[in-house]
Amino acid sequence: MDIPQNPFVDDELPLTQVAAELPYGKPVGSLHRALEVLELFAVEQRSLTVGEIAQRLGYPQSSTSVLLHGLSELGYLQHDRHARTFMPTLRVSFLGNWVHQLVLAQGSLLAFMEMLASRSGHVAMLAMQNGLHAQYIHIVSARSSRVGLKPGLLRPLCRSAVGKVLLSTQSDEQVLRMVRNVNATDVDFPLPVDGKALLAEILECRRTGFAFSGDSVTQGSSVIATRVPADVGGQALAVGIGVHTWQREELQQSIMDLLHEALATHFPAGASGAERPRVQVPQAGYAVFKTP
Repeated sequence: MDIPQNPFVDDELPLTQVAAELPYGKPVGSLHRALEVLELFAVEQRSLTVGEIAQRLGYPQSSTSVLLHGLSELGYLQHDRHARTFMPTLRVSFLGNWVHQLVLAQGSLLAFMEMLASRSGHVAMLAMQNGLHAQYIHIVSARSSRVGLKPGLLRPLCRSAVGKVLLSTQSDEQVLRMVRNVNATDVDFPLPVDGKALLAEILECRRTGFAFSGDSVTQGSSVIATRVPADVGGQALAVGIGVHTWQREELQQSIMDLLHEALATHFPAGASGAERPRVQVPQAGYAVFKTP
């Protein structure tokens, strides 16, 4: 399969990169900050200095330093005093490793996302539902993001391509209930969601397996999305590839073919839950120390 060369791809850029000029988020508490630090490492995939982290996240450098040293003392970050950098430890990887094993029968979800980004030359986004929104839980880009995409970013469930894919797993009654809730609370868009038109899109998504958006969330950006045939605890996952709106007609079929190929590679037909690797459960319970 040949995908037209993307003129915006810079081969000198690492596969996963974010826009340095766009902060990841606003300070809303130490818990939120700690999680954003870990998500930043997941995107950058390298050791970082206090200054780099503070700049990426838009945090004061002094409080960032305190936070990083606190995470280091807890064993989540390794501090290189000579290079003045921080890097996640293996303790971080074990936090969600058991969930990852539940999701995939074979291969790696990270490799799946990297394949989509590198082969398309664009941005691949993995999303789940969070209330009335679709939330990006992992993003891989083949070039610097110019739209501030980051893990944790919320997108309107009824307007985004990944949101429509997630809604396609629900009944029409649930979809219409969601539309009513969105229209009653959403003040960011001038026009309400057309429930009838949305149901028509979702019906087509159920038939073809794909959903689309164009300029509906971010001006100039379109997303081609489909369902990831895996979930945890019954929660559906959707994956999308973002392209410039003017490129969508040219690239749509190639992107759809790539999504089919990547899903077939990492989620082979016939793989069942029984074939998934077992998660080893500790024989003893979680240790609880009581003061005598």
